[in-house]
Amino acid sequence: MSKVNIEELNKELKKLEERSEVIGSVIVKRNGLLVTSRLPRDIKDREFGALTATIFGAIETASSSLESNYVNNITVEFNNYQIIALDAGDCLLVSLVNNLNVNLGLILIEIDQTIKKIREIFLR
Repeated sequence: MSKVNIEELNKELKKLEERSEVIGSVIVKRNGLLVTSRLPRDIKDREFGALTATIFGAIETASSSLESNYVNNITVEFNNYQIIALDAGDCLLVSLVNNLNVNLGLILIEIDQTIKKIREIFLR
């Protein structure tokens, strides 16, 4: 992936942060390799992305016995944070929110718009 594409991806992640309660995001390949990150500096982005990709894959495997086994997103809630991971085609967009009382529906709409832009960038 060229530097231009990474810069474009980072611009989209920055826009997501500006429009929503998201404090940082990563784009990670489904195999766990980090594409780009805008997470806070105190978070190990490579580990965060790899582990989230592993969790997403495990949920996909677990859902294989369900009638519709497509996993669109997963949300994990901690004491002070939420992790939201969404399918973005060949990769995942994983966002971190530090407000548990946030309107999750609005954030998912913003993330979906960002994913559309990410897919366009990957197709170029």
